[in-house]
Amino acid sequence: MSEQTEQSIADSLEANKRILPYMPYLLQDMWALGCALESIITAVGSVGLHHKSKVLDLGCGKGAASVQLAAEFRCNVLGIDATEPFLKDAQTKASEHKVSNLCEFVQEDILEYVKTEHHFDLVILASLGGIFGSFKNTIASLRSQVKNGGYMIIDDGYLRTRNSLNRKGYGHYKNNKNTLKELTSYNDKLIKEINTTVISRQINDEFLQEIERRGKELITKHPEIKEEIEAYILLQYEECKVIDKEIEGALWLLQKSLE
Repeated sequence: MSEQTEQSIADSLEANKRILPYMPYLLQDMWALGCALESIITAVGSVGLHHKSKVLDLGCGKGAASVQLAAEFRCNVLGIDATEPFLKDAQTKASEHKVSNLCEFVQEDILEYVKTEHHFDLVILASLGGIFGSFKNTIASLRSQVKNGGYMIIDDGYLRTRNSLNRKGYGHYKNNKNTLKELTSYNDKLIKEINTTVISRQINDEFLQEIERRGKELITKHPEIKEEIEAYILLQYEECKVIDKEIEGALWLLQKSLE
């Protein structure tokens, strides 16, 4: 794995590279890994997917969105993620839900994957923050993956009152007005905005409980990483406080303009 890919994984998980090998253990109890899964399914339900539709799930993690969409709409889904243990879990879940024939999971850095143009009917970027930079840069990357008239879903959020937040990992956030301006900067159509704040709060509460429990288990097994694990858990508590105070959760469904 390249250093760039390793850093990309660390950034998406908000983790220090030193504890990356332990992240699958810390996150073993969470399938959706923070994404607003029900909202994604609701949004997708309005675009008319069918058995010939092709969906790209960027940063698919353990495949929660991929598997659920394939099961619900019988569409073909390609999940891209750089973390091999997550992809193994995704394949297991696809088999359990009897959609292995509809789901394909590929290990690759999504920052590299989007450098090649594709023509999916729908692309999803869920709960990965500003991995592509600003919302304008993010939408530019997603547009390169869907055909004209295709759809894009971003599960993220915007600042409630400020227009910027000086904190690592939050540089892409702006207020709602300026976020929407960036999202539609290529004249794509904003079809739906779903508020996910309540869902995000519930997800974060569950997340904190589970990683603290698994973190204690890890420290017992590997006391040599006690400091790193405790620092990660503390950071997650701090991050959740910032999110609860500053961020309004949102999911956006956009349709790429007919160029």
